Amino acid sequence: MAELYRNIEVTCPVCQVVKEIKIPNLIFDQKRFGTVKIQVPQGGVCGDHQFIVFIDTKGIIRGYEKIDLILKNLETTEKFALQLLIKIFGLYGLFSLLHAKIFDYNTLIICNKNIEVEPEVINKFGEELLPENYRGANSFNFTQEADYDKIKKVKDKLVIDNFQNILQTPWNKKLKFEEEIVQDALKVLHEDEQLANIKKQIEQFVKEVEFVKNVIEKKEMIEDDLIQMISSEFLVSKGSRYRIRLIKEFIERRISRKLAQRIKNKVEDFLNSL
Repeated sequence: MAELYRNIEVTCPVCQVVKEIKIPNLIFDQKRFGTVKIQVPQGGVCGDHQFIVFIDTKGIIRGYEKIDLILKNLETTEKFALQLLIKIFGLYGLFSLLHAKIFDYNTLIICNKNIEVEPEVINKFGEELLPENYRGANSFNFTQEADYDKIKKVKDKLVIDNFQNILQTPWNKKLKFEEEIVQDALKVLHEDEQLANIKKQIEQFVKEVEFVKNVIEKKEMIEDDLIQMISSEFLVSKGSRYRIRLIKEFIERRISRKLAQRIKNKVEDFLNSL
């Protein structure tokens, strides 16, 4: 009988503690998804840290990514709330679902066991986080297909399961924005206020998007100049290129790819001209 799990020796990227963890073999049996992101929760390898381990389809570790958000005394609840989503999908899974919803990526959620929340409720949660004029695009799609090899790979799609495995992401970046808004939300005790806190931060981000959209509709702009303009318009401390590139991603995916190209990076433009 084939083994259900494969033992992988994992090293905590923070404190270097080493421990074997079990990964379902069905993930490695398929060859379509490339590198898999496995979430290692606090206590999974060491008692203090949580992180992502990147494993290829042969079971070889290709890298790690730290998650700085530390959960202390987090109580899961049967009521639909942020804690329940973390319980089902893990922290990085939640960050990924938020990124997919905000930036309008196709998402497939594979349910290999009974999921504690109805798909309709999860989709409603995702929609209500967005301003009304950006709702109604890509919904989260759910499947109970256990044979991953039968699931058609689409490049521009997030594929995640409720064993907290991230099978495919259509982006190659750290999800700092999503981590920050979840971190801020978890400082609030009441569940409804947590979700309202996330919604408020997304709304602020969209205001910055629409401000930039109005500016670049008139003329091309360099990233550094846009950073200064946003800081002045919204009376916030100096922004970052990371924030501008999130805005550019939003415009590219939800408004117009051609318009997004009017946001210029001096270094990239110089290199492209060589």
